[in-house]
Amino acid sequence: MGPASGETTETPFHGALARTLRRRAVAQGSITLPAAPALLDEYVSMCLDSFRAIGVDFTEDQRAELRTALEGQLAEAFTASPRSEIVITFDSPVGHIVNYRIVAQWASVEDTYDNWVATREPPYFGTEPDARVWALAQEASDPSACPVLDIGAGTGRNSLALARRGHPVDALEVSERFAEALQEQARQESLGIRVIRRDLFTAVEFLPRDYMLIVVSEVTSDFRSADELRVLFEVASRALAPGGHLVINAFIAAADYCPDDAARQLGQQTYTAVFTPGELEAAAAGLQLTLVDDTSVLDYERTHQAPETWPPTSWFEGWVSGRDLFSGAQADPPIDFRWLVYRKAETP
Repeated sequence: MGPASGETTETPFHGALARTLRRRAVAQGSITLPAAPALLDEYVSMCLDSFRAIGVDFTEDQRAELRTALEGQLAEAFTASPRSEIVITFDSPVGHIVNYRIVAQWASVEDTYDNWVATREPPYFGTEPDARVWALAQEASDPSACPVLDIGAGTGRNSLALARRGHPVDALEVSERFAEALQEQARQESLGIRVIRRDLFTAVEFLPRDYMLIVVSEVTSDFRSADELRVLFEVASRALAPGGHLVINAFIAAADYCPDDAARQLGQQTYTAVFTPGELEAAAAGLQLTLVDDTSVLDYERTHQAPETWPPTSWFEGWVSGRDLFSGAQADPPIDFRWLVYRKAETP
């Protein structure tokens, strides 16, 4: 008795039939991936797996050619911006060939945030000020005598709250759209906020030297190197008045974990730039800044924010826990988002 209608029977020729089926496939597609050159082998494997699924196996020479093409485009994209990607498009006509094209593309960090305004619904970072920032501000009994610099102010989550308390606030913001939104809100409320549309690295000559509090919240996660971290500390040291405080948050690697190039590069692509304790110490060395507090952002904010406003965004807890970078890790990620508070010496 033969097989029932719709059933198949394995025969010595089944494999040949399957190969013929795949040879007759006509396929096309695209893969878009963030650019992290240190993960080159993963890109190669992903492409080969995709091509193999439609019946195309590459020779060693073809694999080497693919690898070289990927390597070049990954390097070009990542060098240009941490908001970069490669797009792999391919098509396979009937037969044993696949045609592919690899293109690098990127946007600046400021353009990326400008695009948030065009494509996302606010609030982008929550509505309430950071609890750690607010606690430091409240140490000033006279807010009018405690000028604040908010670096990377965004749409003003911290700047607006501090200005409402009575602090003179300078808000440094590189995104044109964010700066405009903050300026408009400050105007509507008649708040004393000066919006400075510049990035940290070109703003130093425009800043006074009398700030009692400098806030750098959710900014270092966009940094590209420890050198940029050093510039931040130099700017803060110059702009702070004696006795003033710098409060920043940053992803810090565990003492027993040394992030490799893959973690650092993909970290930049996921708003999770990672620094080691040694890099942090070197960045602040010799600048009259003393670390006076170091605590987990997640623990502090969860404890001190009002329950009705927690979490500040749907993505916040996963992000600060490091799981945007270490997706699906069985153990806790070997990084932690930390609040770091520094105090400038009273005298030189």
